[in-house]
Amino acid sequence: MKTFRALIRPRSAALSPWQADMVFGQLCWVVRYERGAAALEALLAHYRAGEPPLLFSNGYPGDWLPRPLLPHQPPEARRSEWVRTTTFEALRCGLPATDDEVPNFIPGRAEPKNRVSRTTGRALPNERGTTGYQADALMHAAPQIDGSTVLDISVFVRAADDTWAAQARDWIELLARGGYGARKSAGYGQFSLEAWEPWSQFDAPVPAANGFISLSHWVPAQPDPTQGQYTTLVKRGKLGEELAGSANPFKYPLLMLAAGSCFYTNGPPRPWYGRLVEHIAELPTTSVVHYGYAFAVPARLESEP
Repeated sequence: MKTFRALIRPRSAALSPWQADMVFGQLCWVVRYERGAAALEALLAHYRAGEPPLLFSNGYPGDWLPRPLLPHQPPEARRSEWVRTTTFEALRCGLPATDDEVPNFIPGRAEPKNRVSRTTGRALPNERGTTGYQADALMHAAPQIDGSTVLDISVFVRAADDTWAAQARDWIELLARGGYGARKSAGYGQFSLEAWEPWSQFDAPVPAANGFISLSHWVPAQPDPTQGQYTTLVKRGKLGEELAGSANPFKYPLLMLAAGSCFYTNGPPRPWYGRLVEHIAELPTTSVVHYGYAFAVPARLESEP
């Protein structure tokens, strides 16, 4: 498989984080609207079979990546959850960190909002009996002397071949026409695909690689490795587009392993681990699934004790 970097340039704040499972879900809707339900089912069949033709990482700001949760690493070595790409490369090759820089970007801002009655034109009260609420608007920005500079978002895409790579690029460009995530009809989640470039670093062999680092949140499959270092999160997904109006638009809560997790492997690490999670919502349609594949980057981890 070949890895590419999709460089996303935000044109507005977003209300949804750039995470691999949501990126995949948004692109599935692109396929559904552009090519129809049969094309979407054909795409999902690859993932159900454990043969994903496209893998997606979470989106990362600028040239920062998640700090790997390396086994046996003391807590004081983790000054920040982020590392530069150069430091990430050193750490995954079993070398000391080349720097210990702490990022100075901010992840976004809280925006005050009101819900307005269409009949009276007045603000509606919330559950606390007051008006207004806050929306967490996401846009990584680095402070500068004359203001701030919004950082591009890097989403890494691993493709089975050049045809699939071109398909992924086309789908991302189509997604950019309508926007990404929640409230895109109100102007949130607007972006452009600024660049699409090969990223051979993640495909280069690592001497004595004995594990991997995931650059996406993921859900292990039954035969996947179990020895490693990880943190977890609970994802409470929501159905999108036309399914958002369902009687129950929420997916069931799902426990996932967070990006940055590291695991030992028996033999050379594979390009992916994890699975497609099914039966994740009340709706009986087979198209309601949850992407749970790990974007696995080979690594040389300290030997197990």
